[in-house]
Amino acid sequence: MAKEIGAPRLLLLLILVFPLLSGCASKDPTVTLSPEALAEADALLVSAAAKGEKRRVELLLSAGANVNATDAEGYTPVMRAAENGHLSVVRTLLAAGANVNVSQAGESVLMKVVASGNLLTAEMLLSAGADVNYQTGSGRTALDVARAINHRDLEMLLVQAGARL
Repeated sequence: MAKEIGAPRLLLLLILVFPLLSGCASKDPTVTLSPEALAEADALLVSAAAKGEKRRVELLLSAGANVNATDAEGYTPVMRAAENGHLSVVRTLLAAGANVNVSQAGESVLMKVVASGNLLTAEMLLSAGADVNYQTGSGRTALDVARAINHRDLEMLLVQAGARL
């Protein structure tokens, strides 16, 4: 008999609580930022990427920050994260559509990563479509950079990815 009394109470509770729950769930969580706020979010994104602050990067991207924004020096978030070895942040930015074929001061992001000797990040950039044969104005490539620092593993990776010898 207790089960018979409990069922109507549960039904009554659901009838009272369901409208409250459905009202909470139906609210639109989209946030629209002003152009000034978006510009600030872009600057903060580059900074967060440089520091390896993955959660902050995710929040800024979800708020509408431009994944390919540049700072005053011409660096993008993926360039800053890659140069500093923040692999999880690079992965997050790539998933959000970051351009891997960007350059700053004539060097591609891949060249900058190769110069730092970071094999894992270089591999991730290549997997995401980085141009292995990008050349600076003087004709220098990522393979030339790997050879200059005598990093045989990076040389092998670049050759396997199609670098011209």
